[in-house]
Amino acid sequence: MLEVVQLRPADARVVPWKNGRGVTRELALWPEGASLERGDFDWRLSSAPVNEAGPFSVFPGVERILVVTAGADLVLSHGREAPRARLRRLEPYRFAGDWPTTAELPHGPITDFNVMLRAGRARADVQGLALGARRARESLAPGHAFVHVVAARCSARVTGEEEPFELGAGSSLWIRGLRGGEELDLAGRAAGCELLIVALGPPD
Repeated sequence: MLEVVQLRPADARVVPWKNGRGVTRELALWPEGASLERGDFDWRLSSAPVNEAGPFSVFPGVERILVVTAGADLVLSHGREAPRARLRRLEPYRFAGDWPTTAELPHGPITDFNVMLRAGRARADVQGLALGARRARESLAPGHAFVHVVAARCSARVTGEEEPFELGAGSSLWIRGLRGGEELDLAGRAAGCELLIVALGPPD
């Protein structure tokens, strides 16, 4: 059954980083009743400020997708596992959670949006969208969809819903039970409207 849940910034659960160097705002986690601490989740969505350079926590068996949502950019080093990568705003970057990862902040603190996927149990695609004051229509795949407003405001209406949801910066819309073929209508309410759209489902 299709279920649409609007989440405000105050709904997020604040969780200390595994390495103790900061805190994360947990936005959504699946399945219901799972937790990061037990490691029994299929996927997890969160947002966190990164205020200083240093190592990331290690998450064996987890694939990660990171997006810079505030600040200029972030540079990640993975030792011998992969080349150094520069992450610019709204550009998703995928890497393995068990890689040794160290962050550099060439232009100061940033905020990121983080997707964690348990290997073999979930897949995700992340799209950064500078919507502005325009309208857009997105086709939704089976599983879950998650819309997170990075900046400004927008409205979002899902197939079958009569009224649109009004979303401010930091708010999200979690759409569960998608069968595929549904559509999401988006309308930016200001020139600076920016969104992330996450499609989540079973592994390919």
